[in-house]
Amino acid sequence: MSQKGNQAVKAVSFMMMITLAGKILGLVREQFLAANYGLGMEAVAFLIASQIPRTFFDAVFASAISASFIPIFNEYLQKKGKEEAFSLANRFITLISAVTLMIMLLGMAFSEQFVWLFANGFDAQTAELSASLARMLFPTILFTAIAFSFVGILQSLDEFNIPAAISVASNAIIIFYFVFFNSKFGIYGLTAAFLIGWAMQAFIQIPSLQKKGYWYRPNFHFRDEGLKKIGKLMLPVMIGTWVQPINFMINCRFASQLYNGKEKVAALQYANNLYTIIVGVFVLAIANLIFPKLSRISGEADKAEFGSTVKITLRSMMFLLIPMMVGIMALSRPLVSLIYERGSFGADGTLLTATALFFFSLGVMGYGVQTILSRAFYANQDGKTPFYSGIVSVVVNAVLCGLLIKPMGLGGLALAAAVSSSVAAMVLLVPTVKRYPEIIDKKLILSLGKMVVCAGGMLVFVLGSFRFLEPRVGTGLVGRILVLAIPTGIGAFIYIALTILLQIEEGRMVFAVLGKLKNRKRAVLEGGQAGKKERKQRGYIRMFHGISWMIEDSFCFKILEKIIATIVYLWTGSLAYACYRKVCEGVGNAFWQSGILGFLRGDWDAALGTWHGIIPRTWRRLTVRSGKAVKERKNTLATVFAESFILRIFNENFIILCLCAIVFAIPILPTMLLALLCLGTLGVYAINLFLGRIRVQRTSLVSVFMGLFGVCLIYGSFTSYHFPKALQVMGIFLIFMSMFFVAKDCIDTEEKLDFVLFVMISTGVLIALYAVYQYVVGVEMDAAWVDAESFDIRTRAYATFNNPNVLGEYLILIGSLAAGMLWKVRNWFGRIFYFCCFGVVCLGLLATNSRGAMLGLMLSAGLFVLLAERKLIPLGLAGLAAMPFVLPASLWARLASSLTMSDSSSQYRLSIYRAGIDMVKHYWSTGIGVDAFNQVYPLFSFEAANAYHVHNLFLQEFIELGLLGFVVLLLLFLFFFQKLYGGMGKVPKRFQMLLAAFFGGFAGLLLQGMTDHIWFDYSIVLLFWCFMGIGMASVRVGEKQWQREK
Repeated sequence: MSQKGNQAVKAVSFMMMITLAGKILGLVREQFLAANYGLGMEAVAFLIASQIPRTFFDAVFASAISASFIPIFNEYLQKKGKEEAFSLANRFITLISAVTLMIMLLGMAFSEQFVWLFANGFDAQTAELSASLARMLFPTILFTAIAFSFVGILQSLDEFNIPAAISVASNAIIIFYFVFFNSKFGIYGLTAAFLIGWAMQAFIQIPSLQKKGYWYRPNFHFRDEGLKKIGKLMLPVMIGTWVQPINFMINCRFASQLYNGKEKVAALQYANNLYTIIVGVFVLAIANLIFPKLSRISGEADKAEFGSTVKITLRSMMFLLIPMMVGIMALSRPLVSLIYERGSFGADGTLLTATALFFFSLGVMGYGVQTILSRAFYANQDGKTPFYSGIVSVVVNAVLCGLLIKPMGLGGLALAAAVSSSVAAMVLLVPTVKRYPEIIDKKLILSLGKMVVCAGGMLVFVLGSFRFLEPRVGTGLVGRILVLAIPTGIGAFIYIALTILLQIEEGRMVFAVLGKLKNRKRAVLEGGQAGKKERKQRGYIRMFHGISWMIEDSFCFKILEKIIATIVYLWTGSLAYACYRKVCEGVGNAFWQSGILGFLRGDWDAALGTWHGIIPRTWRRLTVRSGKAVKERKNTLATVFAESFILRIFNENFIILCLCAIVFAIPILPTMLLALLCLGTLGVYAINLFLGRIRVQRTSLVSVFMGLFGVCLIYGSFTSYHFPKALQVMGIFLIFMSMFFVAKDCIDTEEKLDFVLFVMISTGVLIALYAVYQYVVGVEMDAAWVDAESFDIRTRAYATFNNPNVLGEYLILIGSLAAGMLWKVRNWFGRIFYFCCFGVVCLGLLATNSRGAMLGLMLSAGLFVLLAERKLIPLGLAGLAAMPFVLPASLWARLASSLTMSDSSSQYRLSIYRAGIDMVKHYWSTGIGVDAFNQVYPLFSFEAANAYHVHNLFLQEFIELGLLGFVVLLLLFLFFFQKLYGGMGKVPKRFQMLLAAFFGGFAGLLLQGMTDHIWFDYSIVLLFWCFMGIGMASVRVGEKQWQREK
């Protein structure tokens, strides 16, 4: 059973990720709807109008067609072959289209009566608008019937990707309308967009059907035995499936009779939509995946397997749904606030919607059990039992609505719906257990009890972290994300940890999947078959490949591919391209044979390997001997450490999680908390190094100069004019520098590297989005930041850094990494993701209006194109030519002022540079010491310019550390560039792209360092050293991959 359960979890995860894309777009759609229309009359009218044809018939056809058509279609496939099965499908689609066409016409004629059924408490104006919109939306019934008929065919042929993703097309069209056309066409345009979106659900499946050999042909021979069987199954299934829409109709009718009934109905709709989207990712993915298999094993001969499959499915689903129910209840208000609260949707709407969502979530388990058991009955061609359970559910819901509406209001209506779904699940469970007694046993009941205990323990930590964070992180976008994401992450971690401690099978499965990261290294050493398995596992996750194949197989992608191929063919065959190629070859040969690149290509670390210095040799001997002592059990202290439970958890993989936490926390946490996090990570790193778990990279010149720069820093702190306060700065700086060694030594596989970069880039995207948000809504800031007297700039975004220039420095590095990963990943899903990340980061950079950041980004992009892929040079030139038309005129004016030094900011820097150069003349040999600039600068300042630093990284370090420290820093940067460029010739192509991105991003940051002291903000100091460490690790991992692939 363990093996079956593991396979079920993997398959369900695959389906969930495909479904998740559509559900996320559904959330975005709901966010736009709430932001633009809130709880007003148009929103209420549209929600009711869409509820009638879209939800009422969408849910019905989704379940009825899958429950009645798929079993008979599968039966024809197995007994009569594909041709007869496809003929049955043609007859069924023809019949269902004719029936839905008649329903559509009737619905359009009697739309007013339908609106009255749903909400009899509306005023005349709202009811009239709702009826008008309903007429426009009734054609969705026809498209829904066709779309889900196609879904049934594809799922029967074991094609799940496209059916799971049909909502992506419809939601994308609606979001596109909101972004570009909503302000012009309003609610009627939105209704038309919904209609077009639902039509696309059918159209996008046609290419996949044709690949499977199916072509629709109208067939009016309705006197068919297969159609009769489908009809016998479909009628009770349709009536049974109408239970949920009927229940919701009852809830809406009661809600419309409350005080401010329109707002209550809208809040109920928003809560139900959010609840359905979240829970549907799990429940519907599981149900759609398992139903075709249940249909194939529904006979008496496979009775034991059928019961076992249902049991494993229910158990795996409960493992997910129990903590989900607890989490939604605990975080309903911050969840609704993050998703909906913006624009026309205010705090009152959040409170109403969160109340409804809280009580809806009580029915999560009932909804899941009811869905799975209904599919089990439909697979056995039994539609009567789900029908009876539906009748009971409707009666219970109506009675409870009448009883609870007065004492509990809106919450009572949501609670009635939750209880009714749970009662329906119990009604289905009784005959199921009677027929398959093995479904319920002591082991299952014990596991469910343990899951409830684990969810209770999780709830304590979720509520504790939420109440701690809520008053401290603010109400902005980043604050709302943190107050939801951090408790959710803590809760998930606690739940998994508790399930492992209580020995729940599914918890061990999750832990085993996470443990594969560690086992891959061991599999390489075992060789043979284990090596093959490791190489197979080393690829990207299969679900990402599935989504990528879905994109590549789509009709739109093929058209785009043809257009691009035609353009490339015309360009490469032209005379202009031939001339351009000759010129580039001449210039390129001169460039690549230059002395600078010859130096960068040199293997200077090989020369260092012959210098057996005392410190490198002692360090290596210490770590090697410690590791051997642990393995040979000669070192008692090390053995005790290695065998302790805590240190088995705090292994090298835990350090990777710590690194991810650090790069995530850089733009968020204050300096001292970052230092504590880094110090803890350094302690775990040192212990694992002592135990021999970490294989240290061979000594490189970059590491040597890192050590020398640390010595210069210590010397500059003890000789500082600001001693002893300079020691605190030194301590923080050295702790942050140590992350360089942690990153370069612990990131030793491509999976770890990709994971750390994914977290780093995703965090940067969230910060960039916050910056764009600030720029759009406007933030108050000092006039000195915007040079208001010289430029037409009203605001500059700074996100969480409180300084737009610091934000620009951060985004330069993140943008370069996003560009590198865009070319490194090997599937279209990943490329689209990182392309979007790069675009968002560029928007965030524009929102800063930082001249240095824009110049740094341009240099970064130019070096990336030049080093990684020279074929992109024409694209880069085209982008450079387009910049005057794309970038704001105010930013161009600021860039131009950098040359003329005409603005106040440039004059301010010039005065500081004069003082800084004068300070160098006096202190060039020893420097003034760490953190002593403010103590000495007033003696040299011109024009009474107040400054905390000299606004130039190199000049600042020259002033503080003297000539020796300055030279060591330059050599450190030089040999880091050499390490990146030299490594590009020893790594696979995809790593060449990544190393070029590191090279360009680092150069771009140093360019901004020419106009600003980038180490003034400790967050950038930590990011700087982490960036260098990850860059060194990328060289190491790339060289290992190159040796394997070679």
